[in-house]
Amino acid sequence: MKISLFRFLVYSAAVPVLACAASRDIAWRETAAQRHDPFLEAEGNDLRSGHGTGDVVVLRGVNLGGWLNIEPWMAPMDSSKLHDEWSALDILTKRFGKEMCAQLFDVYRDTYIQTNDLDNIASFGLNVIRLPVWYRTLQEEDGSWRPDGFRRMDWLVAEAWKRGIYTIIDLHGAPGGQSDKDGTGRVRKKDVNGLQPELWSSETNLQRTVEIWQRIVKRYRGNPAVAAYDLLNEPMGAPSRDAIWSLYDRLYKAIRAIDQDHVITIESCWSGKVDGKDFGWNWHVLPRPEQFGWSNMLYQHHNYEWNWNDPQKQVRSTDHIVSEWQRNKAYGVPVFIGEFNCMSAPDAWVHTMNTYTTNGMSWALWNYKATAGTGDNSWGLYNPKKPVPPKPNLQKDSAEEIAAKWAKWSTAESFAINPMIGRALRGSLEIPMVGK
Repeated sequence: MKISLFRFLVYSAAVPVLACAASRDIAWRETAAQRHDPFLEAEGNDLRSGHGTGDVVVLRGVNLGGWLNIEPWMAPMDSSKLHDEWSALDILTKRFGKEMCAQLFDVYRDTYIQTNDLDNIASFGLNVIRLPVWYRTLQEEDGSWRPDGFRRMDWLVAEAWKRGIYTIIDLHGAPGGQSDKDGTGRVRKKDVNGLQPELWSSETNLQRTVEIWQRIVKRYRGNPAVAAYDLLNEPMGAPSRDAIWSLYDRLYKAIRAIDQDHVITIESCWSGKVDGKDFGWNWHVLPRPEQFGWSNMLYQHHNYEWNWNDPQKQVRSTDHIVSEWQRNKAYGVPVFIGEFNCMSAPDAWVHTMNTYTTNGMSWALWNYKATAGTGDNSWGLYNPKKPVPPKPNLQKDSAEEIAAKWAKWSTAESFAINPMIGRALRGSLEIPMVGK
C-alpha cells in the first residue's frame, strides 16, 4: 500500500509537466506567429524586439530559484540541515538507489512549480522569468548527460511563452562551482567538506561548462521565447577579474559559433583588487564589449542592501545603481538587474521597481517563492501560509514520507501572496514595459 501511494504521488505531481512538454516543439512557433517578430536583440542601450529593429522592451520579472536549483535556506528541501542539493541527491541515492532518488525529486519539482504559478506571474503583468539551473539539471556528477535533463526547462520556456513571458536561462551552478555558496548546488568551503571552488583551476570543469552551454544553445537557437543566456551566476570565487573575463570570452565564442542571434548576459558580481584598486560588484568588473569583439550583450548587476529596517538605505542603494547606469551608458549595452531585494521596506519596493523601469533598466526580483518566512517576509513574492507543512527529513524519513511531505508544497496548497511585494508590483503596472 505504501509503494502504491508513493507511485500515485509521483504520477500526480508529474502530470502538469508531462502533458505540456509534449507540445514544446510547436508552442513557441504558434505564439510567435501571432506577434510581430518578438525576438529580442540589444541595440545600443536598449533591448528591442524584431531582432533589434522593433519596439524597446523593458523586461520585468521574477527569479524561479528553488526549483531546478535548490538553495536549502529558501526551499522545502530538508529539515535535517543538509547544506546543499548535492548532499540531498547523495543521501537519497545512498538510502534508496538512483531510480528512487530521481522519483522523489520528480515529486519535489513537479509539485513546487506548476502551470498555475506561471498564471500567477502573468497576472502581475510581468514579462520575464530568470530560470536558475545548475550543472546537475543536465548532467550527472560524472559528466554523463541526463536523458530527461531538458524536460522541465522545455516545459517552462514553452508554457511561459504561451503567457507572453520570456525566459532567461541562468547557469547558477557550474561544474566544480564558481564560488563556495550553496546557490552553486554544492557548498565547497574547506570547513564543511574539504572542497574549494574548483571551476577556475580545472580545465575539465571549464570545458564541461562550455559543453553545457553548447548543448543549451543548440536546443534553443531560433527560439524567441528565450530572451537571453546568462553565462554564470555570481562568479564570486574567481581568483581574478582576468579569470572571469577569460571564461566569459570562451563561453561567448562557443555560443556564437552556434547561435548568432540570442542576447548574452554577463554578471558583475565579483569583488577583488585590480592593479591595486578595489572593485566590488560594479561596472568595472566587466570589460567594454569592444575589447573582446562582443555584440548583442546585456550587462547584469545584482543589488542587495542588507539593512532590513532602513527604507532610506534601500532607496539610496537603488538610486546608486541607477546613477551608475547613467554614468556608464558609454558601454553601449542595455542593463539588467538580475536579482534584487528591498527587504522589509514597502516604499522602497515601489520606488525601486518604478525607478528601474522608467530608466529603461530591466529587472527580476529574487524570488518567486521562498520558505524563509511568512506574510511580508521579503524573500518570496509567495510565502508559506499557516499551518506551514513539514519539510521531510531526508536522512531519516522513508521514501513514502518524503514524497508525501514534498507533495504538500504546491503554491496553490501551501503559499499565499506576499502583500508587501504584491502591492508594489500592482502599483508599478502603470509604468509601461514596451515603448516606441
